[in-house]
Amino acid sequence: MQQVTTGAGQDVEVATSPDGKRIAFATLHQNADIWKLPVLPRSGLQRGSAEGVISTTREDSRGAWSPDGQMIAFNSDRAGDMNIWLISPADSNPRQLTTGHGGDFQPNWSPDQKKIIFFSSRSGNPNIWEVEVGSGALKRLTSNSGINVNPFFSPDGTFIAYQSDQSGRLEVWVMQSDGSNSRQLTNVGVTGHFMRWSGRDIVFRCTCGGKSAVLKVTIDGGEPQPFAEIMGGSHMSFSPDHSRIMDVVGHRVLWVSPIISGKPEKVYEFSDSYVRIDYPVWSSDGNWVLFDRFRPQGGDIWAMSGVE
Repeated sequence: MQQVTTGAGQDVEVATSPDGKRIAFATLHQNADIWKLPVLPRSGLQRGSAEGVISTTREDSRGAWSPDGQMIAFNSDRAGDMNIWLISPADSNPRQLTTGHGGDFQPNWSPDQKKIIFFSSRSGNPNIWEVEVGSGALKRLTSNSGINVNPFFSPDGTFIAYQSDQSGRLEVWVMQSDGSNSRQLTNVGVTGHFMRWSGRDIVFRCTCGGKSAVLKVTIDGGEPQPFAEIMGGSHMSFSPDHSRIMDVVGHRVLWVSPIISGKPEKVYEFSDSYVRIDYPVWSSDGNWVLFDRFRPQGGDIWAMSGVE
């Protein structure tokens, strides 16, 4: 499998020329902004109105809080190419961190805030990269010919979990934070864009036996085990105390699910039928949830506070 297009928008309606040498496609442009929602730290329920954090006429998405809550990393094509940017919600002045073609997506901070990992097709196929926050220096962490995406640091920063299809289908892999000693942890097939660490376990979603399930696998490998029943499972984000998980159902509604006991509760829903929301990310202090808001020809990163 080889990626043949990059850039902003969704490439749809593909048609192959009669000689098989060319393809035609349409690009659906919709902007994505980052919003925040105030939430109650203990329950994850809404405590205030959602408000935009970043809003342009381009795509700003996949916001990720820094561990100290002072910065947000996000991917944006506001300068042309899709790259990694930083912004402080306090001053709202974005700073470009990476440059170059190929598309840089889904930033994730190291626990010490010195590095950000992301996946990019700047080397051809999608691979995992690292950028130093201070200097902007880049380092490629994976170099196989497969698809390598969705990286996340372990809580202590020593490992990186990611998804790769180098064994034939998308599975959970793990490597040292310097890119060494990569190894496959699952053989069940994974779905969904986001995985999450829970201690030494990696929580992920799969379609097993025709049914969608949320499972966990230890960093040492072994047979994946069932995890809590979660509303959604594609865009999971743990509360700071790991007692709840926030997710999106149907690209419309934010839900919070308790891990030990209790029932999932609806947190937030946009009233506009044409708006799509995705990728909630809980802040480290529990007071805010970032999420992407997609809309035709316009989008933003929003944050929400007051989830209890």
